[in-house]
Amino acid sequence: MATTSGNSTIIVTAKGAANAHFDLLVDGKKIGEGTTDATAKDFVFKTDVVENQGHKIQVQYDNDGIVNGTDRNLFVDGISINGKSISSTADNVSYDKGALDGHDVVDGRAGLWWNGTLVFDADKSHFPGDVAANPTTPTPTQPAPGEGAAPTEPTPSVPKPTGPGFYVATNGNDSWSGKLAAPNAEGTDGPFASLQKAQTAMRADPNIDTTYIRGGDYHQNGLWLDGQDSGVHFVGYGSEKAVIHGGSNASVSFGLGGAKNVTIEGLTFADGVVGGHYVFADNAAGLTFANNVVKGGGYGITVQNSADSKVVGNQFDSTGAESIFVKAGSNATLVSDNLIKHPNAADRGDAGIWINGSSDVQVTHNQIEGSPEKAIAVGSVQTDGSDATHRVTVAFNKVIDANLESNDGGGIYLINRQQDLTDHVVVNNDVSGTTATNPSGDVASWGIYLDDWTSGATVKGNIVHGNIGGVFLHGGWDNTVTENVIADNSGAQIGLQQPVAWSGWKGHQMSGNDISGNVVDVRDGTAVHIYGPADVGNLHDNFYSNLNASQDMFDVWPQVMAGGGKGDLAEWKAAGYDKGSVILDPGFVNPGAHDYSLASDSPVYGQGFDHIPTHDIGLLG
Repeated sequence: MATTSGNSTIIVTAKGAANAHFDLLVDGKKIGEGTTDATAKDFVFKTDVVENQGHKIQVQYDNDGIVNGTDRNLFVDGISINGKSISSTADNVSYDKGALDGHDVVDGRAGLWWNGTLVFDADKSHFPGDVAANPTTPTPTQPAPGEGAAPTEPTPSVPKPTGPGFYVATNGNDSWSGKLAAPNAEGTDGPFASLQKAQTAMRADPNIDTTYIRGGDYHQNGLWLDGQDSGVHFVGYGSEKAVIHGGSNASVSFGLGGAKNVTIEGLTFADGVVGGHYVFADNAAGLTFANNVVKGGGYGITVQNSADSKVVGNQFDSTGAESIFVKAGSNATLVSDNLIKHPNAADRGDAGIWINGSSDVQVTHNQIEGSPEKAIAVGSVQTDGSDATHRVTVAFNKVIDANLESNDGGGIYLINRQQDLTDHVVVNNDVSGTTATNPSGDVASWGIYLDDWTSGATVKGNIVHGNIGGVFLHGGWDNTVTENVIADNSGAQIGLQQPVAWSGWKGHQMSGNDISGNVVDVRDGTAVHIYGPADVGNLHDNFYSNLNASQDMFDVWPQVMAGGGKGDLAEWKAAGYDKGSVILDPGFVNPGAHDYSLASDSPVYGQGFDHIPTHDIGLLG
């Protein structure tokens, strides 16, 4: 960390995963930098600034990415200026996502999940002429790990506009200039009445690319954007609630065909048709859909052939089909910090978030509740590789109650009918309550389900608890399942199955799967189920708890254990499985309350188990 001497002291309290880095700027001028680790600490900077005058203090995060399967993020609790603290969520703080250019600006927040700048607009009281010699250290505003309350559901909003723009309002008129936020006193000028008129105006004026939509209800036909509309922004006006209603004449509320780098932010979408899309984007690279509320209708947002898109900070409730559908060439898309409740309310199928035919996608920090089938689904369903999907990261998501109306699915579900190595990463998620329509019947319902030849995937650091089944591998090869907590699932905690028959078609031999270093708690259900050749998976060095060593907790077919198809731990080990595995008490924090996080003194840490950052799982807001 580099600092300078000076008459003011600025303290940044921050932490971050995978060496998150930031620069500290004052009024746009860099005065120092810092590199964080997983523990919040104070970074102290001294600089000369003009006294008795306000200044902008800017924490600029600049190295977002995925590092060895870990989603790198920066968390800023707040700052202190000459002893006066400012929380990252205070009214005078904003977050300028991407470049520091005044675009894509939202309210301040502690969690920065992509590159951007947290701007603290500090008034002159923070820079008095008689600065105290020993400023106090700010008190962190976020709870300590493990102490956080359940995430709230804030109403997404964006700051009121500060730059040039057109305005749309329910009391507007399409014959006016659209450059006033409200009608003038004479009633001769003011905002537009329709989004279509604002679109036409932005096409005609090269200096204005933003339309602000004031609060109220808008009933109009869908808006279609093409290449002429690249770079435009449709943004809600501050905390005012602008509701875009769908209807029988508008199967798409916002359609993008060839319009790139479009932003849709701070709006509410409602009353869409079941078979429609609130947002349908094709050939629309760089789309940002952020901080919106989406209710009912059909698909929430569908992006195809639209690389580098961002779907972040939204709330979806009871969408008729998938809330978020990323398909067909939308590579490097980010899906993060979305709250999704009761997706697929009409079609009752597929997933809340569905990634298909797109690679290098990041699905991070979402919370999905009450899915009829899968909560998060990733992969290819075509056997010819036409929808091949590679290198998707599913990290820090919270999945609650999936597969409510299906007997075959999972909370986090991967599929790979293209039959190659996917390099997918499933890390640091919490999955619970994955069930089935008929839980006591013949079901395939798992918290994390690697289906139909999913191969070359890494499943690490997840907490999979209270589901029917824990983690399941179906026909794949060269997968790694390691350092997960798999607990209290009513069926098998771990399952592997070689036979995959789909339309009479069979594929690659299952082999090379490594399952090690996991905490496997068998207070309910059984430990391991294998159906296939004995070498479908190499289980070793796992930590078993609540395992009755004298009961038949392991089953494998064909029969390889001395007692037949089922056996106890000794028979299981004698058959060549779980070399180096032990029985121990892993030290769960509160299993009676279904909290299967590990206490700081868990014995597994001394045996190489990595800490699972449970306080970072779920929504960032």
